[in-house]
Order: sequence, then structure tokens, then C-alpha cells
Amino acid sequence: MNGMLYLIGLGLNDEEDLSLKAVNAMKKCDEVYCELYTGIWHGDLKKLEQIVEKKIKILERKEVEDNSLLKKAKKRNVALLIPGDPLSATTHIEFLTEAKKMKIDVEIINSSSIFTAVAESGLQLYKFGRTASLPYPEENYKPESFYDIIEENHKQGLHTLILLDTAKGGMSVKDALKILLDIEEKRKINIISKAKIVVCSALGGSNKKIKYGNIEDIEKIKFDKASVIIIPGKLNFKEEEALQLWK
Repeated sequence: MNGMLYLIGLGLNDEEDLSLKAVNAMKKCDEVYCELYTGIWHGDLKKLEQIVEKKIKILERKEVEDNSLLKKAKKRNVALLIPGDPLSATTHIEFLTEAKKMKIDVEIINSSSIFTAVAESGLQLYKFGRTASLPYPEENYKPESFYDIIEENHKQGLHTLILLDTAKGGMSVKDALKILLDIEEKRKINIISKAKIVVCSALGGSNKKIKYGNIEDIEKIKFDKASVIIIPGKLNFKEEEALQLWK
């Protein structure tokens, strides 16, 4: 008997973000797994287990990438739960590609994603450029490629969505801004230091927060660790009006 692999998005906040389609799929699975290393999820795994009537096992990155899950899915119905939308992260697209190579049937069940939720800020989605991911710097690893993306988008008048590192419980907005400002000082560029920025925190949840202002004002505000920073590009009058709501 052939199995089925389900890649299921957990959504932005908690177990209530799951669609009925996702819940029904998990109920008919033989095994249900979850990875939480590509995003921050505020749900309760025990509550989710009660909803789907299945035990859910948390997987580390290496357990997802070693293809053992795919081997199980050749003969059994297996679900992998992923924060946000299931194909937002490159690692899951590679996972899907590998499954197709192994001739495993795959069903994608989409959910809410930060890539669309940021529209609540009032910035128009079609005006966003490339997304930048900001990692924690390490002793021998201090990349600046994310700033190149910000600079490239800025030249084209496009907004930049910056995803903060989810390791160590999630990077704080204050730490992220320090990293960005240090790079600007080093490069003698003032894209961010002289701009007004947007911070979206805990979107999809009851404690969500959206703030718009200069760096000095934003640094004084306490945000949830599940936050993103947006560097606005060229604004039209509708975007300017919408951003005033979050000033």
C-alpha cells in the first residue's frame, strides 16, 4: 500500500489557525510530526493532540533533512506540521522536491503566513522586494548579505521585509536594529538610521502589535519575539495614510 505525505501549515499563532482540512488530514494519518525550528509557534501541542486525536512528535532539523520521514511516507500516511505556511522556507521546498523524486504522493495544506499578514500594516504587498533574513552573528560568521537586499530594494523604491532569526527563542527587535545600525555605520550608509520603519509583532494573535516610527522611538517599545521589521520603500498616499494609524 502506498502512503501519503502531508505538509501542513500551522499558521501564524496557535492551534486555532489550523483549517478543518488540516485537522481531518491529521486524523487519518498513521504518524504526525512537527518541526519548530523554522518559525516561532505560540500553540499548545497537547491541545493540538486532543483535537486531532494523535500523538505528535517534535523533530529537529537533522531528523527532517535525513529523509527518514520520507521513507516512512512511502508506505504510511505521514504528516509534517510546519509553522506558518508549509512552503515558505527553502528547506521545505527541497523536502517536497526530494519526495517527488522518491515518487511519494504529497498533499500541501496551506495556512496563514507572515508574507501576507504584513499587509495589515497598510503597505501594499505587490510593492515588496526580496525578503531578507537576519541571522545572529557568530564569532567566525558575520554575514551582511541581508543588508545588500535592503540596499537593492531601497534603490528600486520597494519595501523590505526582514525576518529575524528564530534561534535562541527568537531575536529581539532591539538586537536586530543594533546589528543593522552597526552595518550602516561601517558602510557609511543611512538607509535605516534616517528612515521611519515598521515593526509587526505576534501577527495573527490577540496580542499583536504594529508600530511605525523612527529608530529612537521603536527601540523604546517592547515587542514579542515573533516579530518582523519592515523598511518601507517609496510610499503612495494610501500607504502613508495607513501607516499613520500605527505611529
